[in-house]
Amino acid sequence: MIYLIHGEDDVSVEETVAAMKADAGPAELRDVNVTVLEANSLTPEELAAAAFTIPFMADRRLVIVRGLLSRFERGRYSRSNSNGNSQRNAVGPWIELAGQLDGLPPTTDLVFTDGLLTGNNTLLTKLKPLSKEKVFALPRGNEIGSWISQRAAKHGMDIEPRAVAALADSVGRQPRILDAELRKLALYRDGQPVRQQDVERMVAYVREASIFQAVDAVVEGRTGDAIRMARQITDAGQPASYVITMIARQVRLLLLAKDMRTRQAPSNEIGQRLRLPSFAVTRTLRQESRLSFERLKHMHHKLVDTDLAMKSMSSMDDQLTLELLIAELSLG
Repeated sequence: MIYLIHGEDDVSVEETVAAMKADAGPAELRDVNVTVLEANSLTPEELAAAAFTIPFMADRRLVIVRGLLSRFERGRYSRSNSNGNSQRNAVGPWIELAGQLDGLPPTTDLVFTDGLLTGNNTLLTKLKPLSKEKVFALPRGNEIGSWISQRAAKHGMDIEPRAVAALADSVGRQPRILDAELRKLALYRDGQPVRQQDVERMVAYVREASIFQAVDAVVEGRTGDAIRMARQITDAGQPASYVITMIARQVRLLLLAKDMRTRQAPSNEIGQRLRLPSFAVTRTLRQESRLSFERLKHMHHKLVDTDLAMKSMSSMDDQLTLELLIAELSLG
C-alpha cells in the first residue's frame, strides 16, 4: 500500500510515521524490514529497489521516503534543474516509476512523507490515485489555541486557557517549538495544571515577547509603560542587567534591520539574517520603521555607557539605573 502523509503540522506527520514504524513487525527484525530514504540523493532506481524487495522473515516491509514530493513543487523544480540536478529531479523517470508502483508487492507499505505541498505538484498528482492520503494542516488564526490544547491533552497535562493564549501569541504557528515547550512545561509542573505564570517563567519566547513590549513602549515614548513592564520582568526574578542586555540586543537587531532595509533587502532575507521567529521579525520591522539611524545609534551608545557604568561602579542601584536609562531612551 502507498501512503501520502504530509502537511505543515510536522509534529503530527512525524508521529504518524513513528507509529507505523513501531507497528512494522517484530522489533528484532525492524532494522532489515524498515528502510528510510532521504530525497536529497535518491534516484528512481534506488527507490524501486527498496520498494520491490520482499520482507525478511516478516509479513510486511516498510519503506519511508522523506522529502521527495516537495522536490516537485513547481518553483523548486525549476531551481533544482538550474543547479545541475536535472537528472535526479527530472520528472520523466519519477512519473514512469509512479506508474510502476501500481504493481507494488502487497507485502510493502511505501510511505511518502513531506511538509506543505500544493495542488500542482506533478508527482503528488500522479501518486494520489494509487494512495491513501493524510494531510496534517495547521489551524489558522486563533484556532492555534485548540491545537495547543489538544497537544497538551495528548501529553496528559492540564493547561489553563490564559497559558494557551500566552503560548499561541508568542510562539505562533510553529508546531515543533510549541510541542517542545509543552513537554518542558509538563515536566516542570509534574502533574499540576500549567498556568500563565509558568509559561512566562519557563518559555523563552514569552520572555522575549515581554522585552519586545518594553522596547515598543520605549520607542513610542511611553516611559511609564516601559518602566512598569521592566519592573514586571525584574519582579519575576530577572536582574536589571538582563533587561538592559535584552534591550541592547533588540537595538542591535533594529540597526541591522535598518541597514538591510536601506539596501532594499527582501523581508524573508531580513528574517533569515536576524534569525528570529516570524512574529519577532514582524515586530522588529515595525519598530525599525519608526526609528531613524541617528536615534538608534543614540540608543546604542546610551546602552553601552550604562553597561560600562554598572560594571565599574558596584555601588550603583541597578533597578534605578535601569529606570533612568529607560526614561532617557524613551525621551529620545
